[in-house]
Amino acid sequence: MTEGADRPLIWIGRSDYGRLLRAAEWLAARAPEVSALLSGELVRAIVRSDGDLPPMLVRMSSRVLFRRADGMPLEWGELAYPDQPPGDGRVTVASPLGVALLGLREGARMPYVDADGTRRWLSVERVLPA
Repeated sequence: MTEGADRPLIWIGRSDYGRLLRAAEWLAARAPEVSALLSGELVRAIVRSDGDLPPMLVRMSSRVLFRRADGMPLEWGELAYPDQPPGDGRVTVASPLGVALLGLREGARMPYVDADGTRRWLSVERVLPA
């Protein structure tokens, strides 16, 4: 991810915010780069009560249809905490992709650096509430 105007606003519900802070702390010793990404997103996030969040927002446990980069196929995923068991289609916030998806609205685009070091433009096509 980069600093600057190319990153859209993100929103996080209060019910998820505390658990995400603890996840960032837990990741600090295991995956410091991802911990730093997650911590940075939490600092810039707009935190609201769950009822005051915009519709069609990628929240924890949301199912989301996204594209990792222009020209790549669409993928479905479910945003998950690091302590949730891996499952088919789960995208953990312990990964650069999961951090990039967090708090985006349907139709948003977000720059991020994938696990292989490639800079990509992630786009959110559809969000199904948890």
